Amino acid sequence: MSHIRIKRDHSMSQEDLRKEVQALAEQLVDKFGGSYHWDGDEVHYDYSGGVNACVSCSQDAVELDIKLGMMMSMFKGKIKNEVEGYLDKHIS
Repeated sequence: MSHIRIKRDHSMSQEDLRKEVQALAEQLVDKFGGSYHWDGDEVHYDYSGGVNACVSCSQDAVELDIKLGMMMSMFKGKIKNEVEGYLDKHIS
């Protein structure tokens, strides 16, 4: 199993941050399938093809912990670049 961990500081309101994280989760489901749910200030995304992710939203940072199964680990670099690109565009 391969891991991707990313932490980004932000200056967004908690409400705006949650909206952006919600949009990310919805995009993942639309593009790849799987499902997500909120648990407090965390979004958990699961895809049976080998992806489990948790996005934690705090007052000053957003943290992502993505676990990739064996097959998905081949795409680790691409997945990391996609996630970082999304964060660069939507989280400030």
